[in-house]
Amino acid sequence: MLRVRLFGGVEADLDGEPVEAPARRRAWSLFAWLALHRGLHPRGELAARFWPDVLDQSARASLRSALWALRRALGAPGAACLVATGDRVGIDPGAGVWVDALAFDELVAEGRLQDAVDLCEGPLLAGVDDDWALRASEEHRGRLVEVLERLAAAAASCGSLDEAVRLTRRQTAIDPFGEETHRRLMRRLAIAGDRPAALMVHARLVDRLRRELRLAPSAMTRQLAAELRQ
Repeated sequence: MLRVRLFGGVEADLDGEPVEAPARRRAWSLFAWLALHRGLHPRGELAARFWPDVLDQSARASLRSALWALRRALGAPGAACLVATGDRVGIDPGAGVWVDALAFDELVAEGRLQDAVDLCEGPLLAGVDDDWALRASEEHRGRLVEVLERLAAAAASCGSLDEAVRLTRRQTAIDPFGEETHRRLMRRLAIAGDRPAALMVHARLVDRLRRELRLAPSAMTRQLAAELRQ
């Protein structure tokens, strides 16, 4: 089985043996994109996406070179998962390929939220600075925060305030500038009887917004802090 991990970076192993990334950075980025997007994709679109600054003929030649580098890195068994026809390219999802980011979505759809969260051992596509990867990482952060909030809300409804606070703190770590996640944490700390900690969360957020974004917190956040001070 080819196992692809996109959380915390891009890594792969084939039947337990690690796959060494090719020297060409763009080839490994292409591999990550194909792993994240199941199915076959037109060669022309891939060439234009990954080599947008050259003519189509040169871009297609670069795509062929990247595919050759990937086949070499994967070896004969792994290369069988990489499908390349005359006009389409992709990773065959039926060829024994497991991708952690896709497994995350499947687990969430099944309602196995904690199992999904346990897969996220770092930011999606960490170290890949292509525009598509940055967008995908940002979208995943939003989905992960939503899943954590569902778990936190369930814990709070069962009276597990410490667990709800822990899960909400993780939301703020993932979304350090998100005022909504910080307000959730402030409220849950206050409900747990720790208003000083709630106000400290507010103070740190205010400092971070001012120092890094040169922004002031919203009226909703200021109002909540004022209510806690009373």
